[in-house]
Amino acid sequence: MQSGDSVTRTRILRAARPVVERFTVSKFSMEDVARAAGIARQTIYKHFSGKDDLLIAMYIEQLQEMNENLRDVAAGTPSPEQLVTIFIEELRAAQEFPLFDSMLEPTIAPRMAEMVFRSEAMFHARNEFWFPVLRRYLNEGVIARDLDFSAAVRWITYQEFWFLTHPTVLTTNPEERVEYVRNFIVRALLAR
Repeated sequence: MQSGDSVTRTRILRAARPVVERFTVSKFSMEDVARAAGIARQTIYKHFSGKDDLLIAMYIEQLQEMNENLRDVAAGTPSPEQLVTIFIEELRAAQEFPLFDSMLEPTIAPRMAEMVFRSEAMFHARNEFWFPVLRRYLNEGVIARDLDFSAAVRWITYQEFWFLTHPTVLTTNPEERVEYVRNFIVRALLAR
């Protein structure tokens, strides 16, 4: 059973999604979210330090939902090619989330990158998904024994963020994108 604070936090997060979808990341206000949640604006600040903190919490919530949807792919037999598949499927899953477009629009993406890469909570959520995957791959001898998991997850996240925010810069061809992931991203993780 959730505590009152937890229920209120969940209520705020549920109310915030449609508000951000409607007004966009750059234009929504905490007042809009409070109104949608049916609470006083000050109540939001008991749970979130500000707009950026709320956005990160929303991003983490989407990330956790996405991770659940990727469990089967992540559970595949460890191999370099399966790592490519996980990376590509994670990109596809991110593109399907409702807030994807508004969070990664070109005018907002640099701010989102700063928020994401400064957030310990966000990387905790990323690590919860990736560390078990990397451990399995390490145990099977697929990835380098000296791989720093935390640094690898940050690097994977950075590469995915770049692909998501600049989907046509490197290539417009999905097969070529897979080749770039295989030859330059996954290869850097592999045992030698």
